[in-house]
Amino acid sequence: MNIPSSPLDLRLTTLLQKVRDEQDDQARSELNALLLTDAAARRAMAVALVNEQVLISHLRDQSIVSILNTDSFPKAAVPKTARWFAWRPLTAAAAGIVFGMLCTSVLFGYVAQRAVQRIPIPVFDPGFEGLKPLDKGLPHGPDEWGARSALIVSAEKGVQPLAGKQMLRLQPALLGKLDEKLYAHAYQVIDLRSLPTEVTSAGRKVQVTASFCKATDGLNPRNCIRLFALNESPDSVTDNFWSKEENEDIVAMAQRFETKAVKSGWHPVSVEMPLPPSAQSLIIIFSANCPKQDAAASYLDDVQVSLLTSENPLP
Repeated sequence: MNIPSSPLDLRLTTLLQKVRDEQDDQARSELNALLLTDAAARRAMAVALVNEQVLISHLRDQSIVSILNTDSFPKAAVPKTARWFAWRPLTAAAAGIVFGMLCTSVLFGYVAQRAVQRIPIPVFDPGFEGLKPLDKGLPHGPDEWGARSALIVSAEKGVQPLAGKQMLRLQPALLGKLDEKLYAHAYQVIDLRSLPTEVTSAGRKVQVTASFCKATDGLNPRNCIRLFALNESPDSVTDNFWSKEENEDIVAMAQRFETKAVKSGWHPVSVEMPLPPSAQSLIIIFSANCPKQDAAASYLDDVQVSLLTSENPLP
């Protein structure tokens, strides 16, 4: 069995095993967060993946003995479309080859299913720098943020913006007389019509990543990211939106989680959803809720949206 060469390698391998073998959603979120925020983790993953890809191919055509001859070992081609990993040529010695040969079931099996091309999709004012005042309720298009019980603020209550000088405070409040909890919402419309025309194959996904933080100790507010993909123009997609929410033509996804106290820092959260080729608009709803007796705020910053397309899907 492979013995990782560093604590980082061990952490990556452990998370990959949990994702692949146990379908552990918490491990998947932790792995996404680690790769998004840690350049060393991305480099380590890239090296491991190149090793695995080359070895699995070589094992099919050669005997195991021939692998120990590093002079004849093939080098991995560098994908022209790679935007995330920092790829480098494979220069493994015999010990490194044993590492790859013994753990292909973990790393290569995972990568063959998850290899993707990442295409950034523009987000209006992703760091909440106040490019335009917040609109009350759902926004009217992709060039503004909508909000209910949310406010753009600078550093406060011990919380520093993750990027830039400002962030969004989600301050749960009573939005309806019959509500049993306090709520806060932020809304963004994403224009999908500018996506490359060749990116229309099945298996593509949209990924939304944002970071959350909580100001004080006490009860942690429950946060949620909800995604809705619609085949309507971004300029009119929010008209009578709530009446469309149950429409069978809408593709939707929601992920709920708790925001931790500020001593734990900012927590990146990623949500992925299949994206139909006909989708013209994506509506993102960031929300926070908590019991009436605990009105603690949570903060939102650094919103990113990407299109993920499979490069090497399995049959």
